[in-house]
This record gives sequence, C-alpha cells and structure tokens, in this order.
Amino acid sequence: MKHVLKYSGLIIFIGWTIAILVNFSIYQHTTTQLTLFHPIIDGILFMLVMLLMYYGIIKLYHHKPQFASVGLTVFGALAIVLAVYYYTYSF
Repeated sequence: MKHVLKYSGLIIFIGWTIAILVNFSIYQHTTTQLTLFHPIIDGILFMLVMLLMYYGIIKLYHHKPQFASVGLTVFGALAIVLAVYYYTYSF
C-alpha cells in the first residue's frame, strides 16, 4: 500500500504537468491573474508544492496518525477561509 500511495502522487503530478503542457494555449488564455514567473512555470511549481505536501502528510501519517488528521483539518479549514476571503475581496 505504501508503494501505491508513493507512486499515485507522482503519477498525478506527471500527468498534470503533461496536461498543462499539451493544453497550454487554453491555459494561457484563461489565466487572468498576475503570475510570479510565467503561467506554466507557476502552475508546475504550485503542483510541485502540492506533491511535497502530499508526501509530507503521508510521512506524518505513518509516524503520528492522530496529528496528521488534526493537521489536515486545520489546513483544510484555513484553505476554505482564505478562498472565501479572496473571493469576497477580490471583486
């Protein structure tokens, strides 16, 4: 099961990177926000951060399952609050 968890995150990252490269013309036209470097580089860096968080949570879960559950709850709640705040004050 550890191998499935390990490789599923990597396969999702590789697949998402290929999808963004193949559909870059569509992605570039729909990206209206400011980017740090370039829309494609920012997208790949964002997904890389998500991959690192995925592996971090898996490692934490194997050592302290209860703490991993609390951490996911806190990060999820924070993400929802930030999304609502951004949506409310960005228009």
